Amino acid sequence: MARSPQAVADHYKRPALGDVILTALKAAGKDIEHLTPDDLAPVDEFHSGGRNATVRLAQLAQIRNGERVLDVGCGIGGPSRYLASQLGCQVTGLDFTAEFVALAEMLARRTRLADKVAYRQGDALDLPFPDGSFDVVWSQNAAMNIADRDRLYSEMRRVLTPAGRLALQEIAVRPGRRAVLPDAVGNRQKHQFPVHPAIDARRARAHRIPRAGLAGHD
Repeated sequence: MARSPQAVADHYKRPALGDVILTALKAAGKDIEHLTPDDLAPVDEFHSGGRNATVRLAQLAQIRNGERVLDVGCGIGGPSRYLASQLGCQVTGLDFTAEFVALAEMLARRTRLADKVAYRQGDALDLPFPDGSFDVVWSQNAAMNIADRDRLYSEMRRVLTPAGRLALQEIAVRPGRRAVLPDAVGNRQKHQFPVHPAIDARRARAHRIPRAGLAGHD
């Protein structure tokens, strides 16, 4: 049974997550008023594979300086800050969890990246952006929470430029197999809709999305 976006958001919420992160960073000897994206890398990338997976996906997608990137399901903004600081992208992050958006904005200010990243609270199935707004749509471990992936890919295609491309990382399973999720994602979560590489690739192609980068975990 499909669950609402709010149910997904409620699952991922953590009480006072910002305070927890800042306290841990301070205890580790970091200057929390002058943080760097590398300082945050151990704690701000919720997807499987962490920073290494982000770097690999950026390589696969051939992300270039100055590109406009939309990060769908951005969480607290780790990948967006990496793309902005290391690759010179202008990144917009979108997440349904309002607490994540507020925390991403705070961390962007503390890493002095507020002029290169922006965050919006919104629904991936109704992206609040005009047609052709982005060179790249980026998403990590978000599609697995969305049952209506035809609509998801349609929205992603809509906001891409004609030559735009999709950079997607998901936990992928073969048809007939059950996904066993790593701790970084949350084995207690019950609302995933597994990504099947061949099936989802056909869905994306049906919406004429040129799949520049795809990373999967079985």
